[in-house]
Formats: sequence, C-alpha cells, structure tokens
Amino acid sequence: MRFVLVISAVVMIAVAWAMPGQSESRTQPQPDAASPSPKPYGLGQAPFAQISSASCAAAACHGGGQLGAKGSEHSTWAATVFPEGPADSHARAYRILFNAESVRMGKLLGIAAPHKEALCLNCHSVAGVEPTAAATEGTGCGACHGPAEKWNAAHVQPGWHALTNRDKWERYGFVPTKNLTARVLSCAGCHVGDASREVNHDLIAAGHPRLAFEYTRSHFSPEYRHHWKEQTPQPDFEVRAWAVGQAATLRAATELLRVRAERAIPTQSDQPWPEFAGLSCFACHQRIGNDELNRGNATTPRPPGIAGWEVWSNAAVGVAANLCSEAFPSVSTPNLADVARLRELMNKRNPDPKAVAELASRAVAELDTWLADLQVAEDRGLNTRIPNDLTRKLAHALAANSLNPDRAKLADHDWDALATNYLGLGAMYHAAGGTRAVPGWTEPIRELSRELKFPTGQKGERFHSPAGFGKIERDRVRDRFRELFDATVDHRGKP
Repeated sequence: MRFVLVISAVVMIAVAWAMPGQSESRTQPQPDAASPSPKPYGLGQAPFAQISSASCAAAACHGGGQLGAKGSEHSTWAATVFPEGPADSHARAYRILFNAESVRMGKLLGIAAPHKEALCLNCHSVAGVEPTAAATEGTGCGACHGPAEKWNAAHVQPGWHALTNRDKWERYGFVPTKNLTARVLSCAGCHVGDASREVNHDLIAAGHPRLAFEYTRSHFSPEYRHHWKEQTPQPDFEVRAWAVGQAATLRAATELLRVRAERAIPTQSDQPWPEFAGLSCFACHQRIGNDELNRGNATTPRPPGIAGWEVWSNAAVGVAANLCSEAFPSVSTPNLADVARLRELMNKRNPDPKAVAELASRAVAELDTWLADLQVAEDRGLNTRIPNDLTRKLAHALAANSLNPDRAKLADHDWDALATNYLGLGAMYHAAGGTRAVPGWTEPIRELSRELKFPTGQKGERFHSPAGFGKIERDRVRDRFRELFDATVDHRGKP
C-alpha cells in the first residue's frame, strides 16, 4: 500500500505523409553522443493545429473498448466509456467549468462563463479544438501527445519508428511520452504553468486549487486510471521519474518567474510584483501569537519576513541533482549555480524584476542543459538497472535534507519544503517495495502523511491552506524525519 499526501491541487497530467523506401524499425535510433542538444525536445507548444481526440477513437486505432488493453487507450481514457472506478481527470476537465464552484469563482473574477474564457480553456481543454468537441474530450489527446495535424497520419506509416524522438517533435509536433523528460515537461505546461497557462494569486484567492505538482505522486495516485503501461520496471521507473520531475518542475517554475518578471519591468506595468502565486503560501497563511512565528524549531534559510520563492519546487531538487548520475549513468551532476543565485536574489525584499528576468533566463538554460542530458541518456537506452541501494540512499538524503546537520531542528519550517521532502520519501518507499521490503520506514511515513495532510486549516476556514501547521506540528514532523534518517542509514553505518 502506498501512503500519499492528499494535496488540494488540480490533477491535469494530460501522429499526411509516408516515408517511402524506409523499412519499419522498432529500435530507436541513437542520438549523436558527441553533441547532445542544450535544450530538451518537447518544450512548449508545437506550432501545428490540434484535431479532435475523436480521430483516435476508432476501433482499429485506440478505441477498442477493452479496459486497459492495447488498442483501447482512448476507451480507457474517456470518462464515458468506463465510468466506474478510477478515471482520468483530463477527460472531465472541461465539464468542471460548468459546476457551481467554477461559476462562483467566475463571478468573483468577473468571468461570466468560465467554459468560454481563454484563461480557463487553456488548461481545461485543448486549444484550437471546437467547444462542442471539448465538451466530450476535456483536456484531450493533443494536450499531452502534441497537436496531431501532422503526426496523426504519419504515426501509422512504416517509417515512423525509424525517426528519432527529436525528429518526431520538431518535424511533426509529436511528444514522445515514453521519454520521461519529454512527458513531464509536457505535464508541467499546465500543472506548473507557462506564459499562456498560469494560475495566479487572484485565481487562488477566488478558490482555484493551487498548482503544487509532484509527478510521481500524480502518476501513482489510486484515483488516476492509466491508459498505458510503463515499459521500465520498478524501482527504476519511479526513481528516474522522481528525479526528472524535480528538474522539470523547477524548470517550469523558473521560466514562469522569468515571464512574470518581464511583464513587471515597464514602469507603467500594472502586473503584481512579485506574483504571490510563485511564493510560499505558508509565509502569510499561518497562525500568529503564542510563539507560533518563533522559528526556534527550524534553521530556515530565508530572512524573516521573506516569502520564499517556489519553496515547493526548490526544496528537494538538490537531492535529485546530487544523485542523478546513479539513476542515469553517463549524466554528471548538473551545474545549478545560476539557480542558486536566483534563489538568493528572490530572498531579497522587492527584487528588481529586470535583474530577476535576466538571471532566471540563465537559470532556465542550466536546467535545460540538465534535462537535455537526462533526455539523451533515456534515448540512448538505459540498459543497466539502478543500483540496488539507490532507493535507500535517496530516502536517506531526503530525510537529511529535511533536518539541520545535527538533526536537532528542521532545515526549513515551511510546509512546502517538508511536504516536498516527504513526497520524495514516499516515492522511494513505494519504489523500494513498501512495508514488506522496508518495514522500518512504514510508521514514520504513515505519521508524516497524517501530520502534513493538506489542508490543515482550522475548522470553518473558507480557504484551504496550511494555516494550522504550527510549532507543535512541526516538532512532530521533525521527529518523524529523524526516525526516517535513522531507518535509512546503511547497514554498515554509512550514509
């Protein structure tokens, strides 16, 4: 059984041509090992037209009508074919815009019809698909697999499998989701946001769930029905997916910061700066009085009064970076110096938006280099299994990351930092085999799940927030991380 933190967030994870003379090949061509691209493929939205997901639904294509079977991917995904049991929330994403909560939010924001508003449709449907189709498709196939104008016919032709993943993306707009890096970058476009798709503080204040994205938690949610089967076995899949998720989520958050900073540069700009949605909720939404603001049980790295930038996306990425070479042989530890400088700059009061935009651009380039390296390693073929001890090492590193060096205090008092480290530990616990394989981790994991369950606000509060997460709760969380630190020490006494 997997213990997962319940987070109030939107779960929207979301091939006319033949190549004559090319025989079909099931082997992915090898990229040029000497010159990996500095940018990963799959970023942004390809400049081709979207088409209706109905084009995938024929019985001879992906509409076979057998739940979970190959050739029935569209049937498994659709909300109406198998309505019982777990589902894919992407298929229902458009319909939710008609419910009472969406209508109430719309009124607060001056939006008369959320189901017609671009701000909502950019993630709750597929851009360019007619509204009548969106009503049955929601966030349809093209949202995750790329606009199908060029690849819909191409992907069934004999030469398709001879193309590199990068060719499929750059020439046809197809997102090769078997590559984890391309997949999670596609997810992050809605789940974290980009220049045309974002959830700002106004939306959150109106009641929209905050976008707190953690890929492995979303992937393994018991409420999420998959219409595909992973080819990579456990624990390799989950360890690699967690590491890629950390890099891709921070990359999307950093690019969104750059966009927001550039909007705020003009002196006549009316854009809020900094945008609260990119800062820690807990910095403001917390109890006051009775020493609740006393940081005595944490050595928080930010000055008092500073709402940390993307604490959620930054908290565990260093662990992923430091150990990624063990999960992805041939990938060295990434240089994230500009990412660190950006954090420092965002820890200042009223940071200059021009300086932020320039530094964020360099930080995005660092993260792109790391993600491109991970992507090339995947496309080459990861033919060796991860080291047997890697799940324990990662779990130990995450527990240590939650505590200060002498483990007397937490490394950060913020709910986001603690929840992110917990979710990483939960992924490692699940990947390692759970209770039967690592029984000593079970009880602390259970307790952390209970202590960090979101929302922890007081009864009767209108908004979901970590407002009830005070000193007593933080002390209990610290003790659970200490237990996990001890439980994950190497049997030889080494980290």
